[in-house]
Amino acid sequence: MRGKRLYSLAAVLLMASATMLMAQGDEHEAVEQTLKNYAAAIASKDISKVEKYVVTDESFTVFEGGHVNNGWSDYRDHHLAPELKQFDSISYEYNNIKVETDEKLAFATFKYSIAIKMKDRNIQAKGLGTAILVNTPSGWKIRHLHTSRSPRRKSKS
Repeated sequence: MRGKRLYSLAAVLLMASATMLMAQGDEHEAVEQTLKNYAAAIASKDISKVEKYVVTDESFTVFEGGHVNNGWSDYRDHHLAPELKQFDSISYEYNNIKVETDEKLAFATFKYSIAIKMKDRNIQAKGLGTAILVNTPSGWKIRHLHTSRSPRRKSKS
């Protein structure tokens, strides 16, 4: 009798663990998709699309290239919008995304690539990033983003 109870308990625990792993996998995919959608929204140069994937209040922060933006309006008005206006076109992608989640908070590390065409020059770069996301009633939103461009390799002469 005791063996049947242990077997039943083990089966219940196994099913619960599998369910939790599946749910965690779903959350990881949702966070990864939010980050990919954010990058695609940047590439679209449409700020209204970008806003769908970030916390749009003063808790939003961006660290980029040694510069800090505090709050969505600061980033949008003094960094992102002026920058996007200068670009004729932009390709921006995140890859190699690694995600950790709990119920309300997630963080991710990733690699990014960017290619920008401007009237007078073109820019291509790769780098690393870290994102912190919060789980809101409307899905995962980026609260903090930190990107760092990889150093350019010097050409051998």
